[in-house]
Amino acid sequence: MVIEKEQISKLKKIDGNGLFKKNPFQIFGSKKHKYKLNSCLSEKNILDFEKTNQIELPFEYRNFIKTIGNGGVGPAYGVFKLEDWNFELDIENRKFLNENFPYTEKRNLTYVGNKDDVYYTKSDEFKNWELEYFDEKHIYGSIRICHYGCAVYYFLVVSGSEKGNVWIDARANDEGIYPLTTETRSRYNFAEWYNEWINESLKKLNK
Repeated sequence: MVIEKEQISKLKKIDGNGLFKKNPFQIFGSKKHKYKLNSCLSEKNILDFEKTNQIELPFEYRNFIKTIGNGGVGPAYGVFKLEDWNFELDIENRKFLNENFPYTEKRNLTYVGNKDDVYYTKSDEFKNWELEYFDEKHIYGSIRICHYGCAVYYFLVVSGSEKGNVWIDARANDEGIYPLTTETRSRYNFAEWYNEWINESLKKLNK
């Protein structure tokens, strides 16, 4: 599946500076990215990143940053630049991206106590649970590609059996880590995820 730049331009024409001049940017997050694309990355830049991290980026994403733009307009608040793949992450493992992503199905860890209770929040029990829950090991082999808001992120798996698929990190909402799915699809690659957003946005604007 190919991402068509013309479709992005169509969205911008309708929502950014076209039909809704008195009330532009009606699509969620568009006030942030304003339908702008960053400059594309060169093949050398991409190869340098891959060599440094000992990975090969998924084809659909790699094609996007090389021929469409290095982030910018996209779902939610827009797509991150490649160099911002670890946005708000404190990465300790230098081989983070080269490690296989550890899951194939939703992963969550429920705290048995009341974490909002002062007694628990001051206890070692809760601290240990929190450290385990947000440990970076649970998202090895992935890059953050988009911020949905409220510390919830879309991420793209770059190593392991789920390579190329888009997942969601909603641990900030206690919802765990899970693959992006719909009633008709069990997985989305980068291009499918991006095109789905374009199509749904156009449908909303047409209404």
